[in-house]
Formats: sequence, structure tokens, C-alpha cells
Amino acid sequence: MMSLSTMPRLARIVLPLALGVVVGLGAASWSPAFADVASTGSLTATRTCPAFQSIRKSTNPGNVELVVGHSYDVLSQNARVPTHYRIRVEGAEPPERWVSIDCGAFKEAAGAAAATGAAGQAAASGATEAVLSLAWEPSFCETHSRKPECAGEGADAFDATHLTLHGLWPQTREYCDVSRKLEDADKKGDWASLPKVDLSAATRQRLAKDMPGTQSLLERHEWIKHGTCYAGLDSEAYFGKALALADEVNASAVQALFAGKVGQTVTSKEIRAAFDSAFGAGTGDRVSISCINDGSRRLIAEIRIGLAGPDGKLATMTKAARSADADCQSGVVDAVATE
Repeated sequence: MMSLSTMPRLARIVLPLALGVVVGLGAASWSPAFADVASTGSLTATRTCPAFQSIRKSTNPGNVELVVGHSYDVLSQNARVPTHYRIRVEGAEPPERWVSIDCGAFKEAAGAAAATGAAGQAAASGATEAVLSLAWEPSFCETHSRKPECAGEGADAFDATHLTLHGLWPQTREYCDVSRKLEDADKKGDWASLPKVDLSAATRQRLAKDMPGTQSLLERHEWIKHGTCYAGLDSEAYFGKALALADEVNASAVQALFAGKVGQTVTSKEIRAAFDSAFGAGTGDRVSISCINDGSRRLIAEIRIGLAGPDGKLATMTKAARSADADCQSGVVDAVATE
């Protein structure tokens, strides 16, 4: 254990007065980081400030504070016009923390200005900040028939005629403020060992219908890998946003196209045209289509929708994203297996 005499050169861990001891730090806090914007350099602390794991919840495992005069590596900032920097605090657990920009003097790394300028130009031209991935469940179940969500799939189920939620994926980072142990477990597919996601009963009920993969604990994987990095939202808000976006698609001409084409081939051109009809000209260009092979058949597996800009309606966010390749040009909209 690090002695108190060596602590000031890294960060001061404020000891609980009532206990007089340092409480061991665990990996049980799963508050998300704010969305990252590229920024590299150093921050020299000019005042004592708390170093938060989560800005929104003000969580600070170990009560870590900056030490005046010490320089910290800056990893990113929370917005293009930032209020907080994400820094690395050696000796803290987790070491990546958020601090207010007025806690010290920022010095940009050599060459960072040019890189930031290029990033700004990319954003202005329509960088894709996140992707909404919606699955066609009958296609998934053709090759995953033993999955719990596939065993009870029926022709009258929601997912027989509607697109289902796979995930909402920020495009900059994964596994934000997640311990290496849990990251490794997730990558191994050991989702049962991941912590239960903190959700209301109403949201869990909605996910059970709109995200059949919850029967295989998909929501735990999506939160750990992607949700922890999405725009500073907690788990309830993150899944609420994903469900709202999926609902917009399923209340549109896109869902009508898929439901009307069950058992038939649909083209990427038709799918993109449905998006243009539902959400405005050009939105279809931000949609890519993923297909899988099932014997001699080519099946539509997922559609992936680019999103950018302020957190709003799907039409606004999709128009702000960059155009994408269609990828799969056509495939069958699979029907629920009857055997």
C-alpha cells in the first residue's frame, strides 16, 4: 500500500475523519464519463480540487484531490468548449478522473493544435459521433437458435415484425472507467459476471420487449462497453435514449417496409429511401446495412444509423452525421423459424 508520505506527489487521498483509515477501493462504481473530445497536454494544479470519476454524479472513489503545483496528463475534455478535463491521477483507482478546467493551468501538447483543428474540420463536415444499431431478430436466431431469446420466438412476437435494439455506440471510446477485470470478462462473453445494470422496472420491461437479447444479459454488455462512454448519461438515461431512438424507427416507414417484406428480398436502396421518406432527404445516406449468410441465403441482419450533434430527435442527429457506405446491397427479411 502507498504510504501517506509519498501521496502528495501524486494526489492527496482525503481520509474519512470518523474512521481515520483509508477504505479499500473496489470496482463497484459504474458512473459514466462525459463524452470525450480529443485534447492532449498537461494540467498544472493551481488549487485543490476534487477529481471525479463521474461529473454528473460527482462520484470520487477515495476522495482524490489535486495537489497544487503537480502536473497531470490531460487525456481529453468533455466538450469542444470544455468545462472539465479528463486527467490521469497516478495512485488513484480508477486513475482516469474529471476535474474542472479552473483547477489549474492547461498546456497543450506540441502538435496538438493542428490535430485539434483537423478534428474540428471533420466535425464541421459531419463526423459520426455514435451509431444506433437495430437488429432483425429472426435473422439472428437462424444462427443462434440456442440463445434463450430465440428459443421462445414466435410469429406473433414483437420482434417478428419490428427492428430490435442491439446498441447505441459512441464512436470515440469503449469501457469508460471500467476495471480491467470486468473488461476482460466482457470480452470473454462472461456477461453473467458483469454487474446488474441499475434500471427502473419500467425500463426493464421495455427492454424485455424491444431488446430480446436481455434474456442473454445483453444490456450488461452494452452498458459496460458502450453506455459508460455515452454523453455522460447514467444507465437509465442511456437506455431510455436508445429505446426512444428505436421507437422512432419502429413508428416509421422503415418498420413498415420490413414488416411488408418478410420472407422477401429488400435492397439497401429501398431501406435508404424509407429513411429519406420518414426522416428527411439525405438521412438514408447515413444508414449502413449488415447481412449474414444462412446456407445459400443472404439475410438482412442489422441496420446501423449514424448520429451526431446535440442529443435530440433521430432526424436531426442523423442529418448531422457523415454519409456511410451501404455495405450489404440486398438480403432477405427473414421470417421467424417455424421448426
